[in-house]
Amino acid sequence: MAKFDMGAAWDDSLALLKSHSALTGTIAAVFLFLPALAVAWFGPAPIEPAAGADLQQVIATFRENVWQMLPYQLVVALFALVGTVAILRLWLARAATSVGEALTFAAMLLPTMIGVQIVTGVMMGIGLVLLVIPFLYLVGRLALVSPVAADRGLYNPFEIIGTSWRLTKNNGWAIFFFLFLVMVVVFIAMMIVGAIIGILASTDAGVGKMLGGVVEAGFGALGGLISIAISAAAYRQLALTGSSDIFN
Repeated sequence: MAKFDMGAAWDDSLALLKSHSALTGTIAAVFLFLPALAVAWFGPAPIEPAAGADLQQVIATFRENVWQMLPYQLVVALFALVGTVAILRLWLARAATSVGEALTFAAMLLPTMIGVQIVTGVMMGIGLVLLVIPFLYLVGRLALVSPVAADRGLYNPFEIIGTSWRLTKNNGWAIFFFLFLVMVVVFIAMMIVGAIIGILASTDAGVGKMLGGVVEAGFGALGGLISIAISAAAYRQLALTGSSDIFN
C-alpha cells in the first residue's frame, strides 16, 4: 500500500493549479465564486439574538438562521459540485478535454455526486455524534471521492466511496492533516484581509457588506480550488503506485 507523501502532494497540487489555469480559473469563478458572492450580497441578513437573550433564545436564533440560509447554501453546493468535477476532469483526463466536455461530464455526474454527498454526509454525521475524532478520520478517508468519480466516470455512489476508502487505507490521518494545515493558512489569511476590509469600510455598512462578500466568496473559492488540487494530487499519488506516469 502506497504511503502518502505530503511534500510530493503539495508540489503536484501547485503543478495542477498552474495547468489549465485560465480554464480552471474561469470554472472556479463561475461555479465557486459567483454563487457564493450572490448569496453574500443578496441572501437574507443574519438574524441577531435579542439583547440579554438566554441560551435557549440564542439556540433558537441560530436554528432560524440555518433554516433561512439552507435553500441558498444548497444551490451554492450544487454549483460547487459541478465546478469541482469539471475542474478535476480537466486535470485528470488522459486525453485533451475541453471546458464544454468537462462541464457536460460534470452535469451528467451530478445526480451521482449528490448521492455521494448524502451518503458521506450521513457517515460523517455519525462520526461527529460518536465524537469528533471519527469525523476527522473520515474526512481523510473520503477525500478522494470526487477525483475517483471524475477520473473513472463511476455512477455508483457506493463504488466511488469504496474506492476512496481502499485508496486511502493507512493514509487517512496524513491526508486529513494536510488538508487541515492548508485550510488553516487560508482561513488565517481570510481573517486578516477581512479585518482590514472591515476597518476600511467601517463607516459604510453597505460598502462593508459588499467588500466582505467579495472577501468571503473569494477566499472560499480559493480554499475550494486548493482543496480540489490537493485531493487530485493525493489521488494521483495513491491510485497508481508504480505507474504515476499515466497522467503525464
